Amino acid sequence: MDIRVFKGLNAEWALVCAEPGSGARVRGWLERAGVLRRGEGTMELEELLGWIGVRDRRLGRAHSDRWMGALLAEASGEGADARLAARVVVQAMLDGAVKMTLSFLRPERDFDEVGQAVVASLYGVVRSYPLHRSQKVAANVLLETLHRASRELKNDDPRGLGWDPALLELPGAENVAETACRNALVEQAVAGGLAEDLAEPESAQAELAELLLWGVQKGLLTRTRAQQIAGEAREEARSAAEQAGVSAVTWRKRRSRSVAQLRAVAEQWVQAA
Repeated sequence: MDIRVFKGLNAEWALVCAEPGSGARVRGWLERAGVLRRGEGTMELEELLGWIGVRDRRLGRAHSDRWMGALLAEASGEGADARLAARVVVQAMLDGAVKMTLSFLRPERDFDEVGQAVVASLYGVVRSYPLHRSQKVAANVLLETLHRASRELKNDDPRGLGWDPALLELPGAENVAETACRNALVEQAVAGGLAEDLAEPESAQAELAELLLWGVQKGLLTRTRAQQIAGEAREEARSAAEQAGVSAVTWRKRRSRSVAQLRAVAEQWVQAA
């Protein structure tokens, strides 16, 4: 699978982090915004972003809104500082961009081309973010990226993933863009016979359906084989060794073949994410 766009971004990020003074500049902005106390946190940019992420998980959305708002304010300007601030926000949103790219995939689409559309949309949102929208910042960034990328990709596919601003009103809004993407993937999996109608998009069955769909879209699995694996997984969940009338040994052999075939798919999935 061609994932040049995300490999390139990670390689570029390493260079940005290695640039002398980059971490100090970012920390200075966060100190002036009151997100960090003077001397708090690391001077290394990559470690600083990871440290902020840990604090986000502990302190919640209010903390995320403050630091992202501070960097987006810098990113709205011109010059090297604006470019650095935008780059930090893009890196923070990269996992969401990968998942969004996966949600837009179709058999006729190239992963890297879709990824470029998503990343370009993300950069555009970051550089032009309306600073008065100071709450649910991460959700706003991802949802507007979803909106822009969907609008662009619908030009070649009328089934493109839709965007609904009402999603921002849902509880836990910082995760709704990811939820929208996952729901779209599950819908594709159900339509392709890779899953039953899933009431819980975050279930293990939904994750397997998402993985199988991606494997089919990238040509790593045939649709028939993916449907077979999905069926075996459902049967196993229902204690289907007895229902299928096979011995436990035969069932374990079937499962081992399925796992072996999925391993190659999963390895590339991890690389893409």
